[in-house]
Amino acid sequence: MCGILGLLSPGQAPIPDPPSLLPLLAHRGPDDEGWYADADVFLGVRRLSIIDVAGGHQPLSNEDGSIWVVQNGEIYNYLAVRTELERRGHIFRTRSDTEVIAHAYEEWREDCPTHLRGIFAFAVWDKPHGRLFLARDHFGVKPLYYLEFPNGGLAFASEVRPLLKLRPASPRADLSALRALFTIGFIPTPRTAFEGICKLPAAHTLTVEAGRVRVGRYWDLQFSWQRRRGAGAQGRNEIIETFKNHLHRAVKEQRMSEVPLGALISGGIDSSSIAALLQAQSSERLHTFNIGFERVDYDETHYAEIAAQHIGAQHHHLVFREADFERYPEVMARLEEPQCSATALPIFLLYEACRRAGLTVILTGEGSDELLGGYHWFRGDAQARRWLWLPRPAREALARLPAPISEAGRNVLRSGERDTTARYVRWHSVGEVDGLLHPDLRVVANPVDEWRDAFLARLPPVDADRQFQYLEAQTRLVDFINFEIDRMSMAHSIEARVPFLDYELWEFVAGLPTSVILNGSQPKGLLREAMREYLPDLILSRRKQGLAAPYSAWLRRPRLAQWAEEALSEAALAQRGYFNPAAVRRLRAEHQAGKHNRSRQLMGVLSTQAWHQQFLAG
Repeated sequence: MCGILGLLSPGQAPIPDPPSLLPLLAHRGPDDEGWYADADVFLGVRRLSIIDVAGGHQPLSNEDGSIWVVQNGEIYNYLAVRTELERRGHIFRTRSDTEVIAHAYEEWREDCPTHLRGIFAFAVWDKPHGRLFLARDHFGVKPLYYLEFPNGGLAFASEVRPLLKLRPASPRADLSALRALFTIGFIPTPRTAFEGICKLPAAHTLTVEAGRVRVGRYWDLQFSWQRRRGAGAQGRNEIIETFKNHLHRAVKEQRMSEVPLGALISGGIDSSSIAALLQAQSSERLHTFNIGFERVDYDETHYAEIAAQHIGAQHHHLVFREADFERYPEVMARLEEPQCSATALPIFLLYEACRRAGLTVILTGEGSDELLGGYHWFRGDAQARRWLWLPRPAREALARLPAPISEAGRNVLRSGERDTTARYVRWHSVGEVDGLLHPDLRVVANPVDEWRDAFLARLPPVDADRQFQYLEAQTRLVDFINFEIDRMSMAHSIEARVPFLDYELWEFVAGLPTSVILNGSQPKGLLREAMREYLPDLILSRRKQGLAAPYSAWLRRPRLAQWAEEALSEAALAQRGYFNPAAVRRLRAEHQAGKHNRSRQLMGVLSTQAWHQQFLAG
């Protein structure tokens, strides 16, 4: 796992001292540094050494030095790909998975990502053709940012900060991206919080040749269960066994490491399953970690300890305290992007503890809820769809009933919206923002509208449940879940691996009937049945709780930490110019009084103010 950086600048020297930017990525790669420079191109890397620790110094090339590669990530099937390439006559000098990319590009050119299984963001310099080629993994686990120049050049990096140094002008906020943030709670690809800097979408490549930039998709999730029915007990048993085999294989591949490895274990079924399979495949005692909370309603420590004890792991535990919110500016420095939540903070602390314990690679359970429809909005939308045909007065009456339904669910019911993408946006709505945003933000185009239109054109012709799964895998998973995993783990030089995001596992599940994935009242039945021999009933039967930070309660305090009070002061709000100070004051008063939960709006304001202070305040 690494931090990569590159610059293509046709006809002129890239920058006077390109390696001077690499220390900005040192936290992503504390073990080694290297670069390749030619007349028009610079490729640099900071390396976190995991595979071929001694011989995997990057950049790496093919036999004659015509193809050069830098990579952030791991290619899990690199040994099989290497064997195939050797059969085709390629000669290798190292045991590194990065060298496999150089030869894979030499053999298959821009089709090479389709042969790779892993988490990766890499760049290839094809010297004979003057071509720069970038690629990002299937689910965007690893980030890749880029900045285009008027002369046909392009810069790329694993994080934004180096690109800010390469901009011809001072960085500016992308107001439309902030508008999207206060619509769905995250900034959707390809936008970033910075004007002119883009994210390469997951499962996409970018090619720069002869001054032209081409971005294209190399993989998409296909649903094909019409060809396989799996009815009856025998068919279901076969499905469970195949599902389990895929997950076994993913965990086995992702155990690959020459440095110490562990797992997160919250006490829920997702992380417990990964830890159980990992321990079952290892002769050594696994180190597991969880973060508990002072607030009992957030704490899952008891279940984490039960799961760890059951599988025989050596468990480590830390506690999140309200005072830890003091560290949020430190977290923002690594996020580089505002959010309408504070979940990144406990994740940051969790990976910090892993690094203190001497671990470099951590397996985690993210991706299961997207794969198997585990989030409450999957079930909530299925319930709401039964009533969308009713006239508006009837739907509004139902929405007012004292039923256990979220505010987002009530909004979906009131709307009567039939379009899946529009309902998906409503489920992730930040809430009331009328009057909160400065007029300059309210008048800019909302990229969520473009985002919806783009997905509407590609939405597979399947039932709404699977359309939600498709949208989840393309949007929130990439731009919120995976974003947080990468940034908070790499802040502490930890490589986080996610077996549930194995794309072949997803292709298998996409080929199953919806009834197999979403059967009964308890979600993720397929995983629960597959893990019966590994986990106790108490873990298998638990309802999903999910990791959360108690920022709603923290925001109700009469006075916050000094940095937060300064950020929310009327003077700071007016100076930054993103928000209406009077509206922020009103929302804060309503939240503190307990009249309404305004935590997402307020955290979005606070996060944006902290982001501006870190990156744009000079």
